[in-house]
Amino acid sequence: MSASRAKRAQVAERRAKAIAMVLAGVDYETIADRLGYASRGAAHTDVDRALAANLTDLETSAGSLREVQFMRYQRLLAALWPKALKGDLKAVEGAARLVDRIVKLWGLAEPERLDLNVDAQRLGDEILALLREQTSDGDEGDEDASDLP
Repeated sequence: MSASRAKRAQVAERRAKAIAMVLAGVDYETIADRLGYASRGAAHTDVDRALAANLTDLETSAGSLREVQFMRYQRLLAALWPKALKGDLKAVEGAARLVDRIVKLWGLAEPERLDLNVDAQRLGDEILALLREQTSDGDEGDEDASDLP
């Protein structure tokens, strides 16, 4: 049993290191090389498993990763901003893309949800009433108006 515990401890330690490296911005290829994973896909899978293993930690890690990514975007935006203000079109486009990414990162681009709770029967009744009004106002002696339910 101690071999299993030792192995689990080893796996947990490697996963913790992998998550820390992801948070630091290290790519999965480098993580795989440094921590002995067979491939970058294996490193990615292991990080996913580690995060899924403890969902409360997942929220914390996702929040931390979001904060780190936000700081990266802010640094890039700060570098582009002076050039953008001077009219450099590439800098303006780059800054706009960064702002879009920041908006998406924080979920600010999600559309507002509309409550479109429609009662089909009521809507149908209202349409029929409007049609009856139109036919009775416009064609006083027309027999087609009687065809409406």
